Amino acid sequence: MRLKLGIAKKLSIFCLFFILILYGTVLDLLINIQTMSGISEQIVSINNQIASLSKTMLDSLISMDVNDKKYRLLKKEIYLEYFETARKDYIGSIEKILGLESNEYKLPESWHKIEDKKFASYLMPHIEINFENLSNSSPPDKTIASEALPAWIPEPILEEWIKSISNCRQENERQIEQSLIDINAKSRESIKKGLIGFGVSIVVGIIGVWFISQSMLKPLNKLKNGLRIIAHDNYDHLIEIKSNDEFGEVASIFNDMTTQLKESESIRSDFIAILSHEIRTPLASIRESVNMIIEDVFGPINDKQRKFLEIASSEISRITTLLNHLLNVSMLKSDSDKIKPEPLDPNQLISDAAMGLIGTANANSVELRIHPLVDDPVPLVMGINNEILQVLLNIIGNAIKFSYKNSFVDISLIKGAKGDEVIFKVSDEGPGIPQDEQSLVFKKYYRSKEVRTHMDGVGLGLNISKRIIQAHGGTIYMENNSDKGCSFFFTLPTKEAGSN
Repeated sequence: MRLKLGIAKKLSIFCLFFILILYGTVLDLLINIQTMSGISEQIVSINNQIASLSKTMLDSLISMDVNDKKYRLLKKEIYLEYFETARKDYIGSIEKILGLESNEYKLPESWHKIEDKKFASYLMPHIEINFENLSNSSPPDKTIASEALPAWIPEPILEEWIKSISNCRQENERQIEQSLIDINAKSRESIKKGLIGFGVSIVVGIIGVWFISQSMLKPLNKLKNGLRIIAHDNYDHLIEIKSNDEFGEVASIFNDMTTQLKESESIRSDFIAILSHEIRTPLASIRESVNMIIEDVFGPINDKQRKFLEIASSEISRITTLLNHLLNVSMLKSDSDKIKPEPLDPNQLISDAAMGLIGTANANSVELRIHPLVDDPVPLVMGINNEILQVLLNIIGNAIKFSYKNSFVDISLIKGAKGDEVIFKVSDEGPGIPQDEQSLVFKKYYRSKEVRTHMDGVGLGLNISKRIIQAHGGTIYMENNSDKGCSFFFTLPTKEAGSN
């Protein structure tokens, strides 16, 4: 059983997959950034403090040793004060360093050794001096014999202390260096994973675009083309169904609609053909009877009777013409495959069409102007003479009908750019065709809203013309002129093009 996934589900799966990759990449970046931030924070808040405090400890040791020696040599109490200040700085620094230890950070064991009592005992005040009492005594009492002072720590021990603190400083620097290496490694790893993640996202995006193109845009284009073909009265086109989603359902409905339209068109064409054929026979009989009465075959008639009989004969002829048009429409499709074109002279075609409509043009005060091809020899076109002549009569007749009085209708021939076709052009100086109606002029039974109430016709002339030209392998179209009126064009292949 084939799994049915609709467009919404497919898009949801794609979007979910894309979001998981993108958010996974971003989450990994955030975790690495947080890790690097923690390492940086340790460097700033702990290692840098240890480096600064350990330097203070070294300076304090050296200061205590120097001040002890100066006091013993110069016998001035100020050096005892300097000694005491350095001692407090030393003790305060080691206490601050030890206070940095927590659950998140463990101090190296060497710092705890520096705090050992063996070292601390040397930091106890080596002489009890009441500086306040000394300051209130007479000058001779302020001097204390250096022999009364206990000795400062021996030189080897001092060097051992300095070496121990220096080692701790170096270990702290190694920690800083290792932390920087870790940060660099984390940053490289983040960049690598980020590039991989974004690369995968781009690939998924490209796949998504392809998926959308295949699953949505391609079926939409097929549906659009199908609708465009139906708009040109072609009901044989069916959409190939490849998917089992909403577009597949739409394509199936479209095919059903096309089939029903084709059947309805076939039924309508058959009905019109049958109706036209059945009505033409009694109409012909009625027309002949009326004409016989007009010609006094059954006896003389007065002028009033003759007038109304002539009106009746004219209306019967008009109805017969309309029926012939309807019958032609129904027969064109079935006869389109039986066309056997012959070489025709395009100059002769437009001349014959103009001659056939010269009376209509004069009645409407319109002048026909012919612009033939002047090539020597004139390229011949392939077609059936009567049908191409009917197309010209339809188009030129419409141009005359819609032209203003004392205007021109130009009938021109243009050789195609590649020489494989001839373009027939009929231009008028009438009102033109509104933009919203231009796509409808070749529709069956369509007539402009402006002429429905005061001009005869059933809107089949241009549709018949289109069917004939398409059956001959040409195209037909129209354009509004830049100044006034409009132009109709149709093409026919030349004899040379047909032979190729």
